[in-house]
Amino acid sequence: MASNGLPPSPPALPPIPPNIGSITASQLIGSLLNFYLFGVLSVQVYVYRTCFPQDKTSIKAMVYSLFLFMALSTCLNAADAYFWYAAGYGNLIQFSQAHISPFYTPIGGSIVASVIQLFFAYRIWIIKKSALPLSIVIAVVSIIQAIGGMGGGIKAYVAANQDHDELRTVLVYMWLIGDAVADLMIAATMTVLLTRASMNSQRQSNDIVKRIVRLIIETNALSASVALIGLILFAGVPGTNYFVCPTQILPGIYANTLLVTFNNRAFANNGRNLSQQAASFAEPNYPRPIAPMTFAPNPNRVLVTTQKVTDMDTSDISLNRLERGPSSDKPLSAWND
Repeated sequence: MASNGLPPSPPALPPIPPNIGSITASQLIGSLLNFYLFGVLSVQVYVYRTCFPQDKTSIKAMVYSLFLFMALSTCLNAADAYFWYAAGYGNLIQFSQAHISPFYTPIGGSIVASVIQLFFAYRIWIIKKSALPLSIVIAVVSIIQAIGGMGGGIKAYVAANQDHDELRTVLVYMWLIGDAVADLMIAATMTVLLTRASMNSQRQSNDIVKRIVRLIIETNALSASVALIGLILFAGVPGTNYFVCPTQILPGIYANTLLVTFNNRAFANNGRNLSQQAASFAEPNYPRPIAPMTFAPNPNRVLVTTQKVTDMDTSDISLNRLERGPSSDKPLSAWND
């Protein structure tokens, strides 16, 4: 029986393996990309606040709540990075702990994805009422992926917050497969609806719809591709944590997808107006697009409005409107309903 009064020595740490880079790179790269995506989101939120102060309160509440949630998630990610790479430098036992990462991935990530996917499902129903069954299918898939993500994250906490491999359950498959399927369905449905709405339309309004279709395809295809990459790494490379990086950045991609979609309304009528704006950006009174393009629930009608305000004379306001459909119809906004 030892009685020297000294505290017991800590257990010896496992030696650092030669492949330490491949073990630690996924979380590090994912964290760095998360910080980058939050910076982009901050700019997007500023643009949204500047350009669209007239949006409905519910839409603005969703945008700002999403921003605050992503700010909290980024702070938690920074705390994890400190836990893994600073306080736990060289400690593989500490690095193997999930710590608080399940909160922002996959719990927070699945919630953010579900909110945005449900929003797009509602937009699809607003654009075309007969697409309600498809909107319901998208909503169900979105809820299933949210259940999978939240279940996987809760399991990590319940399992004594140990190794990241504790997340390798059917819940993770529900989460990642549901993400990809919902995004692909949204991209395909919106493309079909908007393309049909642009048929037999004026050339300029048709170009606007094509821009929107391209944006929807690009943004939803990006999030679906990242989810599929995470799924492939998760299922195809067992015993590694390579899947952490793509799954870690999914919430930031989804949040930026929503804000890019909103802010694109300010530049939908690109052509002449945007070329004039680009030419005058160096001037102190450059134009600010503050009136967005709006879709009416009737897909045969497109309304584009841009408003120009100068710093020199705030009373000098000019409106350029591109409108198709009966002039007696009251303009409605599919984004603000």
